Amino acid sequence: MSDSFITKRRAKRDLLKPRTAEDAEWMELSNRGDLVGIRHLRVRQLKRKRKLSKAERQFLAEFEIDQKKIQRDPDAVWQEGFDLAHKGIRLLNMILYEKRVQGVQDMKDEADGAAYNAMTSLWGLAVNLREDFVRYAEDGSPVAAHFIFSQGKELATAFSRLAIAYPENFREFAERSLTMPSLRARNAAFTCDADAIIEAIHLAERHHASNLHDNRSRIGALCHQFIAQIVDLVEACRLEAKQKNHTDSEWWDFPELKGNARTWWKLELKELVDREFEKMKKYPQRNPALWQELDKVTDRGTDSAKRAAFQKYCYNKLEQIAGKPASPA
Repeated sequence: MSDSFITKRRAKRDLLKPRTAEDAEWMELSNRGDLVGIRHLRVRQLKRKRKLSKAERQFLAEFEIDQKKIQRDPDAVWQEGFDLAHKGIRLLNMILYEKRVQGVQDMKDEADGAAYNAMTSLWGLAVNLREDFVRYAEDGSPVAAHFIFSQGKELATAFSRLAIAYPENFREFAERSLTMPSLRARNAAFTCDADAIIEAIHLAERHHASNLHDNRSRIGALCHQFIAQIVDLVEACRLEAKQKNHTDSEWWDFPELKGNARTWWKLELKELVDREFEKMKKYPQRNPALWQELDKVTDRGTDSAKRAAFQKYCYNKLEQIAGKPASPA
């Protein structure tokens, strides 16, 4: 492994270490995707500065205008926000409508930039809204919880139809994905079209852990899903750096997964596991099922005992996914 690679990883770790209470607050807000909270934190920081740049003065002025409008007439601000959002979404959809009329179907960047940008912009808006509502639900909002359930139900229904109708459009992503969470009713035999969907989209067939069997314990299953999601993300970053020849990327020299569980753990996953534990410790509602299982396996032990158990189960899952190192010839 090159010295430059190790240097990049150390630099990344240094950036992730909070030096002040505000650093820690920023990291927590960033991890939760709370962009409004980050904006408020930035305002507090700027108000303490003696000399502001032109851009910083403009930022503060815009914030104070928005805040005064909200305090004076929140209903009017709501209407203004709704009108702006509605108009923007309508324009993006009009681009896609016109392109479809013209026979543009693929929507790829090289095929038609406007259509591709409109589609990805709508996708970005949907992702941001989804993350906002997840955060509101984690904070205990019943309205947000209802939204997540209803939207999850709609997406699951659409996926069940479209995975059968257009399996080729899902297959590229599905083959590399280990996780596709599903719900079961009290009747365990009720699986609807699960077998047909798996057959159509080849779920997990090209994933590193495609041959794993069901876990023997609930905590094993929960840690398995958590680690698999991280593996999917890290592997995507590693492959993108290779495919696009990004030699300056921190992922360029990152080793392949097979046989390298220990290296992946030291370089990336242990830190992510520890960070997830800290989030669960502060917000148990983030993943109550996993937190309850950690309580059980440590006999309601200390936080350090729970952290050790979490690390152990996660590392074991990583070893299963990565496989053993190749034996020397």
